[in-house]
Amino acid sequence: MPMQTLDKTNAVKAVHSEDNGERTDISESSDAVEWDPWDPPDPPRPPFPPTADFTSKVQLIKQYGFQVRAALAASRSTNIIAPDRTPQEVLFKFCQISSELGLILKRDSVRSFLRLYGENLDCMAWGLIITPQTFDFIVAHNALRCAKVVLEGKAPKLYEMRANPNCMSNYGYFPLHQAAETFSVDMIKLLLRYGASANLRTSGQKVIEGLLPLHVAIENTCMHKYLEDNLLTDQKHKQVDFDFIYKLVHLLCLPEMKIFLDTTRLLADYTDNVLDELWNYIKEGKLVHAAILLLAAQRKIRTCASSKRNTNHNLSGFDIIKDRITGSIISIETEGPGLTGGKNSKARKQQDDMRMFFRNALVLNSMISEAGEALDEYIQTHSEVSHRGVLGNISSILKDHGVAPTGKGINIGDLKCCPYDCEESDSVLKCKHDSGMTKASGESPNRNVEAKNAVGNKLPSRQELEQTRNMFFPYWRSVLTSRFTVKLFPSYAPMDDCQPSLPKLYMAGGSGNKLKDKGSFPVDVGLLGKTPQLTSIHQSRRLFGTAAFTLLKMLKKRA
Repeated sequence: MPMQTLDKTNAVKAVHSEDNGERTDISESSDAVEWDPWDPPDPPRPPFPPTADFTSKVQLIKQYGFQVRAALAASRSTNIIAPDRTPQEVLFKFCQISSELGLILKRDSVRSFLRLYGENLDCMAWGLIITPQTFDFIVAHNALRCAKVVLEGKAPKLYEMRANPNCMSNYGYFPLHQAAETFSVDMIKLLLRYGASANLRTSGQKVIEGLLPLHVAIENTCMHKYLEDNLLTDQKHKQVDFDFIYKLVHLLCLPEMKIFLDTTRLLADYTDNVLDELWNYIKEGKLVHAAILLLAAQRKIRTCASSKRNTNHNLSGFDIIKDRITGSIISIETEGPGLTGGKNSKARKQQDDMRMFFRNALVLNSMISEAGEALDEYIQTHSEVSHRGVLGNISSILKDHGVAPTGKGINIGDLKCCPYDCEESDSVLKCKHDSGMTKASGESPNRNVEAKNAVGNKLPSRQELEQTRNMFFPYWRSVLTSRFTVKLFPSYAPMDDCQPSLPKLYMAGGSGNKLKDKGSFPVDVGLLGKTPQLTSIHQSRRLFGTAAFTLLKMLKKRA
């Protein structure tokens, strides 16, 4: 059964709550008094029957103890829990088994997981629930079978403990943030089915605060290899023009973008106030972010209505965004005449840039409003078409809807469409390289069946999903881990991404793989570890954990 969660307003309050370690009886509490879901009030104590003897009273006391324990476990496993309450010693012990657990989760073996769980209850479960770090590890490996088992909590070998899909990890994010980073639609659906909230935000010093799972998906999608090679995601206002928007829309419709858009679309469907998130991107000058959200969530945006009472209820979300952009342009036009020459010349130039940006944002909003449904249908049904075919068809769709410049088209030769050189020996990955989808020439030879499945209508397998993600997404720059003090860079990572000021640790998989740290390892740094046996050079960033732990032991021996 799906888990229950607290009201959304309590999520914000829970983020800053602290465990006071005291127990409270529910009979002494009031409805107006807020209580910590990690330490809820005890259920009412039943009175002793007048005729109860000593043995009966002892039995009733035991039964009440079981009720208290069950209520405590239910509260901790079904409510929003933040921050993480797991002790540091438990987190450190988990680091020591992360290697073996990583190998098990790579196979997604429920039997092996339950065996390891039974042998390591002291670090995989604590406080009557499966620890957030254990569940975060499962989600990070996209181990769907193991995730389902721990969310259900019905397996006898779990000892009546389960995972909470709304429990913050010690790094300040929730399971849905982790699933968004892996771009696993299946894992996101599973978490949502068991009550995960898409409206919980990151919090703490180890993560960028205030991020929704939707933000993680969009920010990381902006790092897609095609977008970074062909567009500058941090465009200055003056650099964004119609050609930029036109090229951006074409790039977003390429087959290799599908898993990224699918993830964004699913999260947007369960996120509140999507229009406000879209408007925030536009106000901040993030046109690529706005385009991703507009295209992926265009069906939901069409049904969004304004919260203002005096607003026409027939307005769609696109109309509301159009009004906001237009209002911003009018505001700039009104303030503009007062800024002339001297010290105001710089401010005037900034206003001109902003005016141009908002006008281009208006063009983007209109383009997706008019052609979004047709574009979305094409993306979902034509994911096995060559780049040349996709670009030609997208140009035709935009032209048919009157949102393309006359005679304007995108030349395949003008685009750089090459994935990261993961040097993967797997045949599926080689097929993708040779399929014609990633060649700027636009040639489209016969496609291998496995390559089709990787980007086709069928959801990709776990291995194919990981390969596709690593081919196009620089996971070492993920917004979710941008504040981590230790990172693993694969050999194919651009040198500009590696900070030369940090010490280096060479690891398996090529001399280019370097573990970097600012000079000290926190006690729980290895909790992001996956496995020390690097079987390929494009393993996830979480492979660095055990290496960090090994380095810790080396440093202790030298001390």
